[in-house]
Amino acid sequence: MGSALMARRFFWLFYDHLGGVVLYNLLWSLINIPYAFVGYLVLQAGLSAGTWPSLGGIVLALIATFFSPPALVVYWVSASWVRRREVDFRGTWSLFKYQFVRAQLLQLILAVVSAALILNAAFYVDFSGLFGLFLAALMGWLLVATGAIGLYCLPILVTQNTGVWQTLRQSTLLAVTHPGGSLMGGIFFLLFIALGTVSGIGFFCGLFAAWSLWFNAYLRGVLMEYTGESWEEDEERSLREMIRPWES
Repeated sequence: MGSALMARRFFWLFYDHLGGVVLYNLLWSLINIPYAFVGYLVLQAGLSAGTWPSLGGIVLALIATFFSPPALVVYWVSASWVRRREVDFRGTWSLFKYQFVRAQLLQLILAVVSAALILNAAFYVDFSGLFGLFLAALMGWLLVATGAIGLYCLPILVTQNTGVWQTLRQSTLLAVTHPGGSLMGGIFFLLFIALGTVSGIGFFCGLFAAWSLWFNAYLRGVLMEYTGESWEEDEERSLREMIRPWES
């Protein structure tokens, strides 16, 4: 899907479901409080302990807060909107309970792998010479790859209903075969995080749900390469619809 068409689809999806974006983002914020609190504690502990612990604290805080089981709610809802399916609270809550354990295991795996890579990088950087720097840089790139794989895990889990290992395999395949899209997804994810941090209330008012909506639109286009599906025919819409919705 071209970037202009992708942006157009996301804009109108966001516009059509603006109320739901805010509502389900608020729901995620509420049920995610325990994970966000753990992320805050990990971040504070890391920042107070030096350079490498600070990096570890930042990475693990992001995983604790944004890769947690409550994120299933916004990923499921946004995936349904992308596919033009109706969403109801009961179905969303059932999905959350059904996939909770798998999502929790995926989060723990991402956290353990990321922590191990950061510890290895800190160990190797103390080696003298270029070999130690090479190994430390390799750990850094593997950490980036782990983050890219992590972006796909929960969206794959809610759309494909896969097990833990199958989810990891599919996520790895997509991250490797679509490095450009994965990089763009990572950049957009960090951009949404930065906007939420700067605004203060952005995390409560729809930013994370908006991110999940964008990523699910992108992911559906990627999955169509394997499933043979195609997008529904788009209606012709213009910005006048926003100014004078009664004429649409």
